[in-house]
Amino acid sequence: LSSYAAFRLYRDCDLVIAIGTRLEMPTMRWGNMMQVATGLDGGRKLIRIDIDPAEMTRLVADAGIVADSAEAAADLVEALAGHRGPDNRSAIATARAGAAEAISVVQPEMDYLGVIRDVLPADGLLVEELCQAGFASYFGYPVHQPRTYVSTATGFQGTLGFGFQTALGVKVANPERDVVSITGDGGFMFGVQELATAVQYGIGLVTVLFNNQAYGNVRRDQETRYGNRLIGADLVNPDFPALAKAFGLDGVSVSSPDELRPVLGRVLQTARATSRPALIEVRVERGSEASPWPFIHPVKAY
Repeated sequence: LSSYAAFRLYRDCDLVIAIGTRLEMPTMRWGNMMQVATGLDGGRKLIRIDIDPAEMTRLVADAGIVADSAEAAADLVEALAGHRGPDNRSAIATARAGAAEAISVVQPEMDYLGVIRDVLPADGLLVEELCQAGFASYFGYPVHQPRTYVSTATGFQGTLGFGFQTALGVKVANPERDVVSITGDGGFMFGVQELATAVQYGIGLVTVLFNNQAYGNVRRDQETRYGNRLIGADLVNPDFPALAKAFGLDGVSVSSPDELRPVLGRVLQTARATSRPALIEVRVERGSEASPWPFIHPVKAY
């Protein structure tokens, strides 16, 4: 389930088993943590499993279990063997379909993410960055296998400039698997010099760079919150494919999801065979991207 679909189901559940989570839910902004965990009337039961005893006093559950998450989860599976609860498959399917329809308005980000998901193998890794496509991936990128989605929102403080450099490390750690970095022009320029690292060490990373010539979130906030008073939001960028080629990478530019599909497939195949890194610039009209934030912050208070 995507986070947006899960949120639809979460409001109706009667028991939460929280395994190895602080229940802060930072990207969803679900409001007061305890109120979210137990429901507005306190009727939802909460079981917490965490290796840190301090967590049990920070957010007091109906049942708190201090244990290793993996071991506790295995014990739960064993204890519940043969147990049959209510069949919720219909509700899950409805939530999934409703969420998919709702988030389809986030364009062009969702179409580009759909292409990346189609082309990248199930065990391929996606590393996101704080760009519009990266934000949309929080709720709009299906993950088929564990540990194949690396996000700045989970444990990395949500910092701009995280994606490309981190993706290099992810590829070094997984040389036999395809790795795609999605980044924006602003965040990418924080670590552009690491193109040299990719070439020097033969790190076959494929970077998909969405170039909207702006710090997109900053620009949108200035337009909507500050009367279109734009300061420091628009960017003057290099010719990214030419820059990539100057460093010794393959560099190409596309301007639609249909153009991205064959190019991404080709450069992934080349990277797989030769460990040659590549950069694909996706040209996006400045200010044209639909905001992903209504689906990242679906409620301001629970």
